[in-house]
Amino acid sequence: MSQLDPALRKYFEEMAALFPPFPADPTPFQRRARYWTICALGRTSLPSSVTMNDVELDLAVGKVRVRLFYGHDGRDEPVPTIVYFHGGGWVVGDVETHTVTCARLAHEANALVASIDYPLAPEASWQTIGETCFQAAIAIANDRNAQASGTPIAVAGDSAGAHLAAMTALRARDEGAFHVALQALIYPCIEPAFETESYNQFAMGPGLTKADMQWYWRHFASEHLHTNDLRVAPSRASSHAGLPPAYVVTAGCDPLRDDGRAYVNTLRAHDVHAAHDEFDSMPHGFLRMAKYSDATDAAIAHINRRIGELLRTSRT
Repeated sequence: MSQLDPALRKYFEEMAALFPPFPADPTPFQRRARYWTICALGRTSLPSSVTMNDVELDLAVGKVRVRLFYGHDGRDEPVPTIVYFHGGGWVVGDVETHTVTCARLAHEANALVASIDYPLAPEASWQTIGETCFQAAIAIANDRNAQASGTPIAVAGDSAGAHLAAMTALRARDEGAFHVALQALIYPCIEPAFETESYNQFAMGPGLTKADMQWYWRHFASEHLHTNDLRVAPSRASSHAGLPPAYVVTAGCDPLRDDGRAYVNTLRAHDVHAAHDEFDSMPHGFLRMAKYSDATDAAIAHINRRIGELLRTSRT
């Protein structure tokens, strides 16, 4: 049985002392405010070698901010591109909460990371969120291909962002929009099915709970939870054959652990190469916990370097 890293057990105890429990049905504003605070508390310094700037994409769906992180260290030119979708249950989070995550990814993967500031639920529908992410990925891919044809492009994300990355990879395949060299899915949520072994084992956390995920899914897809549409659940695609290689990361102490495991099995069953790393002592959301745990810091470094390695392998 998975055992939580002792340093993170202490972290969750400290967070419980800082924050009172949410009400039974918190508002999106309440969740956003707390998430912002937690991310700010855990913020670490940015790698000094990474340059950062914001651009605005003028898409058919509307204007979208993108934060670019350039981690070029002189070893490889041109560097791969990673289109990144932040986590937060489709309801919380933005490019600010994930600035450290993306800067570190750019540095350790030696890549250009484009973090998409997509609109949030419930103000935006699942259709709008998915379309914004897809159009943004196309625009970035087209720009990069115009500047450096053949440079590998990944779609990546954590949690709900991994859901959006998987959806983007499926649509890119189906619509021939651009070539995805790698889909990197970090503790992904894939399917609104809440009776898996991990959902039951970690129903009360640590951190993310089953009730939290039910709340997030409800605010994302509301009455469309059971719609047979890959934009709601990537597992519901008519086929997973012909998808780009995947790198899936799961956390051993996470209600979503079995989502990731099941998607790895689905991809492999359709002859898609799917590398899989599981960090047995990690909880959901550990990308923002490097400040509190050496084991977490090492896990993040491993993930980022592996993404970079897998992207460069895709060139051959």
